[in-house]
Amino acid sequence: MQFGLCGASATFQRFIDEVTRNLEGVYAFVDNILIASRDPEEHHKHLKALFSRLHEYGLSINVSKCVFGVSKSIFLVFTFQKKVFNHSPTKSNALQSFPNHQLLTQLRRFLGLFNFYRCFIPKAAHLLAPLIQFLEGHKKKKKTCSTVPQPTEQLQWNDAADAAFRLAKML
Repeated sequence: MQFGLCGASATFQRFIDEVTRNLEGVYAFVDNILIASRDPEEHHKHLKALFSRLHEYGLSINVSKCVFGVSKSIFLVFTFQKKVFNHSPTKSNALQSFPNHQLLTQLRRFLGLFNFYRCFIPKAAHLLAPLIQFLEGHKKKKKTCSTVPQPTEQLQWNDAADAAFRLAKML
């Protein structure tokens, strides 16, 4: 399958979802497969079921890219360990190093990035309230095809917004 096509990734994901459907403890995202098990015996059972299903669909794996039987693993940007999962600290550098530009477009980018980690942050809505207020009354503009940069709106940054921005970057 050629991944240059616009729907190829979604098509491949549907195929992998079909391959791994109803397999207990198996989670797939494109070509990354995570097997979550309670103990080594269950892990062996899950592996056997997955390998059987992959064989049934004529798929193979690259063993050099596989890690088996570990109690801690990084899958996509998340760290899994026993019953706890968290975001990987090495992957959250983009959020922590985000510049404070005080422009509407930059604020939207920051909030989009922050929303990815939102499930790990208690009371995230309360934390971001001073920043969300800047979005009120602004419609998201459609991208234009022109090569001329569009002017961005300067925000009237205040102490509450600055504190919320700094605290959000630290979490």
